[in-house]
Amino acid sequence: MHTPGPQAFDTAALAFEALLSALGPGRHHLLISAHTALGSSATASVVVEGAPGGLVRTEKEGSLMFCYTLAQASAAFDCAVVFARTVAPDGGGKSVVQGWVLTGGWPRAMPAAKVFDAYCTDLATGDPLPPEPETEYVAGAPVTRPAT
Repeated sequence: MHTPGPQAFDTAALAFEALLSALGPGRHHLLISAHTALGSSATASVVVEGAPGGLVRTEKEGSLMFCYTLAQASAAFDCAVVFARTVAPDGGGKSVVQGWVLTGGWPRAMPAAKVFDAYCTDLATGDPLPPEPETEYVAGAPVTRPAT
């Protein structure tokens, strides 16, 4: 497997920060899934708590593994997607799922229908899965790439 270089890690860290900023307040479970045409895959996930005012709490090891997988995906995989399941700060049991496709190392928002299709499909069989109760599938929030 190809090891990503320093630039890929820098881009991944910026993309992670931009995702968190785009998601805003709430409890977010982020998942990255990457695949090659030859069947190799990599996944990582992390849970973060976003508070009003931009404060974020996260597990350090999970964040590092997520960023590493994000960098690896842009360097060595043919296709990668990122999903975020968010529970609003006020709770209420409802959750929102958003999705992005990794393009050139940067998350590009998926339309709501693509998020639903990707999230509600069994990866092993390609069969449709029922939507999860009290879950809304929406387009990914725009993730702004910082000027360099």
